[in-house]
Amino acid sequence: MKRSIILIVFLFLTLKLPAQVEQHEVTVRNVVVPVRVLDGNLFVDNLTIEDFELFEDGKLQKIEALYLVQNSNIKRKEAGEDYQPQLSRHLYLLFQTADYNPRLAEAISHLFNNVIQPGDSLTVMTPMDTYTLSRRALNTKPKEVISRELQSIVRKDTQMGGANYRSLMTDLKRLVTSISASGGETKVLSGLESDSSTSMFSLENLLVRYQETMEKMENLRVVDEERFLQFAQQLKKYERQKSVFFFYQREFRPEISQSILNRLMSSHQDEPEILAQVQNLFQLYQRQPTFNTQRIIAAFADASISFNFIFMHKDPEFVSGVTMREQSEDMFNFFSQVAQATGGIIDSSQNPAYAFKHAADIAESYYLLYYSPIDYKKDGQFKSINIRLRDKNYKLTYRLGYIAN
Repeated sequence: MKRSIILIVFLFLTLKLPAQVEQHEVTVRNVVVPVRVLDGNLFVDNLTIEDFELFEDGKLQKIEALYLVQNSNIKRKEAGEDYQPQLSRHLYLLFQTADYNPRLAEAISHLFNNVIQPGDSLTVMTPMDTYTLSRRALNTKPKEVISRELQSIVRKDTQMGGANYRSLMTDLKRLVTSISASGGETKVLSGLESDSSTSMFSLENLLVRYQETMEKMENLRVVDEERFLQFAQQLKKYERQKSVFFFYQREFRPEISQSILNRLMSSHQDEPEILAQVQNLFQLYQRQPTFNTQRIIAAFADASISFNFIFMHKDPEFVSGVTMREQSEDMFNFFSQVAQATGGIIDSSQNPAYAFKHAADIAESYYLLYYSPIDYKKDGQFKSINIRLRDKNYKLTYRLGYIAN
């Protein structure tokens, strides 16, 4: 099977956990909720346990302990008993990129120089493979060496993993230029118009080939719900803090321009089959979700995963006679919802190093709130959590609930 830009579908399936997996019996006698309180982009570190109100399924709960954590250290606590929270982290870097951005090297360098602390472990998922660095490896090998090795791996795997995607993108652009030419457009990009694989086909065949190529590209982006859930279940086994940083690159879809679309519709109005195909491909096309978003959100929140979504902007390529339409809305909305539901950060930038630094800086500081649910029932249902501040107006991010199982 030809390897390509393998999405989270396969990355989650091939996740390798460290040799020593910390497992614990899931109880709800104490539920812990990491909470970040932000005034703009600044973390608010002067709140007390009395400043918070916590509700489960609309019922006010008693907060039994508060810990202020910064840089994996407890800076302050308010607790009748010591809950001894696990502050070491397992960090995950996930890359869904077809083109390598050199600024990713800066992000990786920042990770090792400023983010990783003693006791942390790291898993990196590229479009080609999964790499796990244990706490022992991180503590015994120079960080500069690991950083350089990882930068090389991410660059190589992106180039290899994105090859099939980039090839399909080139095919789509050639097909669009040929379809545009059939609609009376002759001004196309040099190098694309001479492609012999498209120049001899009729409009009907070009439309069929465009649809087939789009389907191949879509198959590279399928979200496998069950594997997402498996990923969350695996991470739930950790008592440590779990931080995921997902780098997702903006996508575009080559289409014919609106003027060419109008001419094609006009010139083929007596050919209903062609007319319908043109409409479906270029006028009515939209992705249909293949997964249950709420089910995935509940699983990630239940596992207490901090999912940080870094959306890597890039400008659309200019191709004469081709309209490069934004193609990331569905995935952007989905991953943004996951981030919001887990208390993670959403950042969007053409500079992934800047976005990662911003997300990582915010993720360094948080409060841990402990409570014992009132009238708890082990019914397998999702219990929603809502946190408010008394007499203060700050932005709060936290996981939105857990599954009572």
